[in-house]
Amino acid sequence: MAQKKLQKNSVYSEYDEDGDGIVTDEELSHVKEIKKTETELRKNLAQLRMARCTLIFMGVYATFLASPLCSAEKLEGLAGVTDLIFLSGSGIVGAYIGMTTWMSKK
Repeated sequence: MAQKKLQKNSVYSEYDEDGDGIVTDEELSHVKEIKKTETELRKNLAQLRMARCTLIFMGVYATFLASPLCSAEKLEGLAGVTDLIFLSGSGIVGAYIGMTTWMSKK
């Protein structure tokens, strides 16, 4: 099979690993692995951001509850919601840590 040289500024030029202007079958076989790795990295980054935001929110919320801005009446009204917020937040963070640990051992 004849090899085809890439056009200038081709979208496939990023897969030309040796820079000779020709994308071989071997180089194309790496494309699937590269795309899979990129997708996994994006997913892991999104999960990390979600866990961090949850931890930050829980800290800010706890600080608000302990501050003089929150009166006793407000604390009574927020009691049910506060339990749910901290329980779901710890579940999110715990699931992230558990899955990260489990995937690193795979």
